Amino acid sequence: MAKFGLYTKNTSESNGHIHAIDVPSIGQAEAYFAGRKQLTLEQFNNMFIVKEIKPNNDSRNLLLG
Repeated sequence: MAKFGLYTKNTSESNGHIHAIDVPSIGQAEAYFAGRKQLTLEQFNNMFIVKEIKPNNDSRNLLLG
């Protein structure tokens, strides 16, 4: 499963992350988020963006003693 995040699309505000879920495809993520917002897919796509969230395996931020 992949992790997908919901982001605002409005240019007057920052591209804010709202919510994340684990589903197999971006289509399922869009359908889930549109249902949660009670919007049609067309209305949803005009207001929000769904992007895959890639895992960050960067270990440079670990404190090593």
